[in-house]
Amino acid sequence: MIRSLLARAHEARAAELEGESGLEGGFTLIELMVVLLIIAILLAIAIPTFLSVAGGARDRAAQSNLTNATTDAIAFYQNSQTYDASSGQSTNLLNTECSQATGTTGCSGTSPAVLASTAGTSTTGLQAAEPAFSWSTSSACTTSNATKCVNVLPVDVASTGDGQGVILAVMSATGTCWYALNLQATPVAGAGEAATSGFAAGQSSLPVSTAGTYYAKESGSSVTCTAAHAQGFANWYSTYSSAVSE
Repeated sequence: MIRSLLARAHEARAAELEGESGLEGGFTLIELMVVLLIIAILLAIAIPTFLSVAGGARDRAAQSNLTNATTDAIAFYQNSQTYDASSGQSTNLLNTECSQATGTTGCSGTSPAVLASTAGTSTTGLQAAEPAFSWSTSSACTTSNATKCVNVLPVDVASTGDGQGVILAVMSATGTCWYALNLQATPVAGAGEAATSGFAAGQSSLPVSTAGTYYAKESGSSVTCTAAHAQGFANWYSTYSSAVSE
């Protein structure tokens, strides 16, 4: 009987030693390569998806800023019935070129007067109304100041010097510049294409035919994210989602 018990103990010990030997053996090279391949495939699927989602979120943030900035600009218009800041000055200053700081005759001050309370001050009206943004008339928006920068420009719509329109530009952290065009009057051919001050300055035809708010976007490493740059756009769109990069 003792011999039988010793035999069973020996067999049990042998089984334990065999199990320990299997554990110490580890994974084979093929098994490791298969695991690494699976991880690589998962990363190849996950990384582009993550970047796409992150980029979309940044664009949505820029669009939200642009929508809010447009609302602020329209509120300014409702109070003054013009986007032309120089309209509060003497009659010889009633022209949008003064607000754009592109006119030289009869324009007071050296700084742009865009949407300001008086000519010669830069974006004073809008900055006071919405200090969360950095309103600019000259400095282009970039990815480094994308969270706050709003570049703005008043434009003529139905007649030279009417200041019935405005273009705003914001930059997304993705490098896409988003634009909004608000027209408070029905565009008239010959005014919208007027040199410098028209919303479609220099174009042979009007890109839109009715009053309203329109959107555009532009992508690429060489994007100049300013409202004035958008005067050359031949296409504007009714929604952000329908906008095609110019």
